[in-house]
Amino acid sequence: MNRDICTDALLAGALLRPPWVHQAFRKVNREDFVPDTVWLPAKDPEGNWEFVDRAADAEKWRQAVWNPYQSVVTQLDDGAVPRSGPSAGDFTSSVSALDIVMRKLGHLDLQEGHRVLEIGYASGYHTALLCERVTSSNVTAVEVDESLAAWGESHLKQAGYSPHLICGDGLQGAPSRAPFDRIINTASLRRVPVEWVEQAAPGAVVLTPFGTAYNNTGLLRLAVDSGSVAEGYFVGQASYMWIRGERPAVDLQVPQESTARRSPVAPEAVLEVDDAHAFAIGLQVPDVSYSFRGEGQERRVQFVDEAGTSATIVRYADWWKRDAVRSWGPRDLWAEVTAAYTWYEEQGRPHITRFGVTVDRNGQRVWLDNPGNPVGWSASP
Repeated sequence: MNRDICTDALLAGALLRPPWVHQAFRKVNREDFVPDTVWLPAKDPEGNWEFVDRAADAEKWRQAVWNPYQSVVTQLDDGAVPRSGPSAGDFTSSVSALDIVMRKLGHLDLQEGHRVLEIGYASGYHTALLCERVTSSNVTAVEVDESLAAWGESHLKQAGYSPHLICGDGLQGAPSRAPFDRIINTASLRRVPVEWVEQAAPGAVVLTPFGTAYNNTGLLRLAVDSGSVAEGYFVGQASYMWIRGERPAVDLQVPQESTARRSPVAPEAVLEVDDAHAFAIGLQVPDVSYSFRGEGQERRVQFVDEAGTSATIVRYADWWKRDAVRSWGPRDLWAEVTAAYTWYEEQGRPHITRFGVTVDRNGQRVWLDNPGNPVGWSASP
């Protein structure tokens, strides 16, 4: 795998449109923004992420860099894990896969002279692509991690780019540099900050990965009007790491007492579905997450709410029996999830691009087809 093969793959997928995206891709050398040691998102039998060292295997490293459909992971556990060998841990920074990078840039509708705010510049690769389109002077980029911020700044300077870089909380935007014509985020979030909307110029576009605790695979595109209201549809799917201020976290504190009942539906019918299906369910139960336990006859799924006050465990085997569902706390989370599943089926399994979001000073609202058809969840600013 090399740049030419990667280019052919991106062209075949129509991912280098408009022309400026193709030109920027050819101009910015991705290898200059990828460290010599990285992890790949594939686990070995011991549960460690695959490690690639350029010094030990330059060809494998280059294949990883130019694989158009796979990110290269540059940080685990916020930097607590050294980049020195196969390791376990959570991904906390990467150089994103080229297919989604180019797809996002296509959705951005970026024009020459636009003022751009980028959230999460990390390696600087994505920032350099933006600079190619609007020049460095029109790009403001924010990175929360001090070590990543210094690393990305070094890459950008060495490659000849000089955007305005800020080490800070990207959820707050960059008010001193506003207004912005385009705001693009490179990590997933659950609530679009009203600060971004207020820092956007009339007619601006906000593009961000978006998810819920239940499913994190949406790509949201909002247009901002002159009254600081942002509204728009999901334009597709994108799986990104959580922005640090939005990571779901649960401190489970449920009562010992529980209730039991049967399940109205087999768990696999609700859970073993594609991401678009799960994403729609998650929009209705955004504070609910789940995990699997056991195998075979012992297979179970556990649901918890973000407040940590409710939990539900559902047994896969004999799900129709009276004790297959057991709940702790005030909420029956399996009842909420199956109700969301039924609603989605009743609506004819609407495509992700039929869902949308409105953000203003009153908070965030999710809807289907139009803002007058809410999807049962809103968030205050």
